[in-house]
Amino acid sequence: MHSSKLPRHPRSVFRRLLLSVVLWTAGLPLAASALAAQPTSAASASPSASGRSGPGGTYTTSNSGFQLPDFVYGGNSISLLAPVQIGLTPNGYIPRGRIGLQYDRQLHKAHWLHVGAAALFDRGNWQDFRMDTCGLEVQTGTCQAGTTAGMDLWVGYTHKLFIEKQPWIVPTFRLGVAGGFWYYPRLRGTREQTRELSWMLGFQAAAGVRFFLLRELSIGLDLELRPGLVIHRERPFAAEKADNDPAFILPLQILPLVVEYRF
Repeated sequence: MHSSKLPRHPRSVFRRLLLSVVLWTAGLPLAASALAAQPTSAASASPSASGRSGPGGTYTTSNSGFQLPDFVYGGNSISLLAPVQIGLTPNGYIPRGRIGLQYDRQLHKAHWLHVGAAALFDRGNWQDFRMDTCGLEVQTGTCQAGTTAGMDLWVGYTHKLFIEKQPWIVPTFRLGVAGGFWYYPRLRGTREQTRELSWMLGFQAAAGVRFFLLRELSIGLDLELRPGLVIHRERPFAAEKADNDPAFILPLQILPLVVEYRF
């Protein structure tokens, strides 16, 4: 009995070893697949990143949420400047509403050149224009309020500071020359006061700041003084020729709505 069971034991051991080898061999592809999937899972767990190139070079952005830019573009910029300005001198009326566009070109680092144009508009009467009198009181239906409209142009130099620890904050300083003109109200083809036209030539000195929400886009504000000479064209009642009255003017531009786009 004992001798008949001995031959079966080696065969049973061989079968178990053969089965283990087969199972181990079959498990190798599954283990390799699991190991290969680990880097992909780790990458998917971390915030996704994408590359982008632009005027400032090539950089990487993360989709982990809003972040202030670590640098801002140079080269070129277009700015929307609005909305009000006031005259600070007794004879210094200037249309209060203005909407302007300014183009800046970078020369080297913080040094820029700028050129701009703006539409001027307002509504008022001779008292708002800081005139001594209307001058046309003898005419019926005159001395009424109406629309004033014109434009101005400017060109000059801008210095844009770079703050290394906070590059998204950009203080600006502008110097330049500026000139413009504006017409006074004419209702139904009839002038409402003796003053018909004003034109000015002066200097601009401005300071402001830009807050870049993106590398290309910022919002900000400006304060600007424009001391200059203004010429008022006055035509008294029944006069054939107009008189040109010079005066000093000191407009203060308050521009709380500035949007700048760089490219």
